[in-house]
Amino acid sequence: MTDPVHNDFLPAVFGLVRGIRKRFNARAAAMEMTYARAQALLHISACEGLSQAELAERLEIRTPSMNRTLDHLEAAELIERRSDPDDKRLRRLFLTPQAHAKAERIVGFTEELRREVYHDVTPEELAQALETLRRIQQNLDRMEG
Repeated sequence: MTDPVHNDFLPAVFGLVRGIRKRFNARAAAMEMTYARAQALLHISACEGLSQAELAERLEIRTPSMNRTLDHLEAAELIERRSDPDDKRLRRLFLTPQAHAKAERIVGFTEELRREVYHDVTPEELAQALETLRRIQQNLDRMEG
């Protein structure tokens, strides 16, 4: 017989992810952003000059979805796609001047959301939870390979 905690764990994780994403989306929508666009903007901000493929890999999304997200960001004049000087097939991603302020606001509400979500949870409790999640991820990784 399966331990009840085994039955409850994954639904709790999925619910947690849905809840955080819902709250993130509400804050992003106030800035006329979606979760995907905000995440892309944050990654580009942290590492300008990424290729489109590198960004898709970091966000773990497929190229067509990544291209749609980037098309929206480019139409909003938040990013520029520039040809790589060494490989014309590659497009490198850079923020426009106006995007820097928006990225800072996204970082701000993301940090605020973390503070709210982690309220009354100690760093030690978070560290233990993170260790457990990493072990579960290792189990999943072993299943793939």
